[in-house]
Amino acid sequence: MIRKINYFCQLLTILLLLFVSCRENIITPDNFTSNINEPILISEPNSYTFFINAENITIDVVNNASFSSTTSRITISIVNYSSGSVSVRVIDRQSISRFNYFGNDEESLFTEALSGYIPQSVGIRTVGFSGKLKVRLTKTF
Repeated sequence: MIRKINYFCQLLTILLLLFVSCRENIITPDNFTSNINEPILISEPNSYTFFINAENITIDVVNNASFSSTTSRITISIVNYSSGSVSVRVIDRQSISRFNYFGNDEESLFTEALSGYIPQSVGIRTVGFSGKLKVRLTKTF
């Protein structure tokens, strides 16, 4: 009887550890947020990601990016596009806009290497935008 209780306690402990250690907020690379007009921002050292599942939204945001490298890559995806426009800019430590992108159509994958400056912030502006937008800036080697 005690052996069964001990086994049950061990099993319960393992299950609780698995349940607690699983993170619900991890976003797979191709997954867009499901909540309408609620952006998700993930900013870590040398990595910046912005997602939004938008429905007729107009926003103008500038988010700090924590970079220490002069070489990076930006990728932009616009899927399920139905209206409006998106503009993205990367600003360096001297507040100079070094990269600009404008989109008003479906864009499965736009990518460009950025070099010669350290990104300080990323500006994203949408005007009446409906679709799913993903902007990712990462350090390259």
